[in-house]
Amino acid sequence: MAVATAQDFDADLRRAIDVAARHPIFASGLATHPGWTATGYDAQDRYGVWRVDFASAAGAPIGWAQVQLEAERVLAREAEFGLEGEAYAVAEAALLDFLRGDPEFVAFAGDVDEREGAWVGYQAWSDTWVIHLQRGTDSLVVVLSSERAWARSLENLRIVQIHVPAAVAVDDWRSRQSSDAIALVFADPVVAAAVRGRDGWATEVEALDRAVWRVRFVVDGAVVAEADVDVSERVVVGRR
Repeated sequence: MAVATAQDFDADLRRAIDVAARHPIFASGLATHPGWTATGYDAQDRYGVWRVDFASAAGAPIGWAQVQLEAERVLAREAEFGLEGEAYAVAEAALLDFLRGDPEFVAFAGDVDEREGAWVGYQAWSDTWVIHLQRGTDSLVVVLSSERAWARSLENLRIVQIHVPAAVAVDDWRSRQSSDAIALVFADPVVAAAVRGRDGWATEVEALDRAVWRVRFVVDGAVVAEADVDVSERVVVGRR
């Protein structure tokens, strides 16, 4: 029976690193990290898996891969190649230019340059670009992909999805609307006077339509004040 040597191990490790580094997501990402390093080990399992870890020149983790060495196949991988310096500037310019030139997006979102700021990034797990257009409560998150899969390409882009962060989950929306309605009604002088000095009061909130909510202040089961408030306009529209 042949005995594996340290030299054999080193050769297999180099091969595992090479297989991982040639995967498109690592090939493109490592090109932006000169001086990167890699280490790994043989898991010695039934699957013949090697684990390879990549790090930047400064030693920060930037990705890992599990390699089936016999088939030279990457079974699993994760990469986080941040955008820095010139690479960030190039990506930001390309993504903004694309959005400016997309008539459908402009028809939906308006002037791309109508914003407080922007942030861009590359999501290695999904091979997509993301750009945050910061507009306060009207902010947008746009996810794009390239026809050149896994090449971190900024060419031949298409919009995958447009996310409106302010459109939160239904339960979160109801909670926010209810809290806003209670705060707006409690600030009303008439309601405040009816509730002031009463201990143990509670509130009941009911949605009347898209923007108007009814707030009741209850003490010992009895309603002591009630008002309707337009949360969108932030104004009390009726009292009882």
